[in-house]
Amino acid sequence: MKYYLKQGLFPFIYLLMMAMIAFGITAISGLLWLKIILAVLNIALYAAVVVAVSYKEGQESIKVQHANDLERIQIIRTGENRPLKVHEEYKPWKGFMFGFIVCVPLIVLLGLHTILYLSTGSYRGLGAIAGLVYFMFFIFFTFGSSLSAGEAATGTTLPWYSFYGALIALPVIMLITGISYILGAKKIMRQQEMIKEKQRSIYGDKL
Repeated sequence: MKYYLKQGLFPFIYLLMMAMIAFGITAISGLLWLKIILAVLNIALYAAVVVAVSYKEGQESIKVQHANDLERIQIIRTGENRPLKVHEEYKPWKGFMFGFIVCVPLIVLLGLHTILYLSTGSYRGLGAIAGLVYFMFFIFFTFGSSLSAGEAATGTTLPWYSFYGALIALPVIMLITGISYILGAKKIMRQQEMIKEKQRSIYGDKL
């Protein structure tokens, strides 16, 4: 679990930074079209950075897996107990898990928001926090209203169910981290296969 939390930490911190930029976008008076463009560019910037990080992690995971396979061969040959970095090995679903970890606070906050609102009939504080943390995505659900920047960010005048719009972050972030992780791993796989093909062309099937 420590490994997954570590991989999800950077995308989450960067998410908070992008939320502050999104908050600044709401301060623009009028010009809805400009707000939408800037909000989309904000997500694109987030995606570009997270894709680069996840892509690199996918590459590293294949390298770790290859190193572990060599270690396993030595273990079989010698019977020696060698340490393996099993958690860091490549698995296609791991990239999506990284994105899911980023959205765990959102799921928890909205779950508690639902319970507290249905219990009290009025409390929306946790929903507002969820919307604020994931405001890079939630911002789109504040467009078309006459809310001020502060009202849009805190959700003081928004319907209680509007905060569930932030859940769009879940599939988007999971796809960003998952697909880039797989593509990064595939690149190293292709390189390794090219090396093997070259070796077979030189040495035949002796290797």
